Amino acid sequence: MNAAAMTRHDIYNKLDGLSEKDLAFIADFVDFIRHQQNIKPKKILKLQGILKNHAIDFSDLKSFKTQTWQHVEEELGDA
Repeated sequence: MNAAAMTRHDIYNKLDGLSEKDLAFIADFVDFIRHQQNIKPKKILKLQGILKNHAIDFSDLKSFKTQTWQHVEEELGDA
């Protein structure tokens, strides 16, 4: 896992247990930094209704989740 991904993970873990007020303050600070660096927010793509009338096999998603976390655990174990 690269350094930026590890830093993001570390920041995410540090947010646990903070109050709603503190989280709002941090979100505002991140917005301020992004504005200073002229970083555009990612566009949100709404998928509501796209999969209507389609059969979805959730077993594939469960398998994908298991494989993904296994990969992450292997990379963190090697660090």
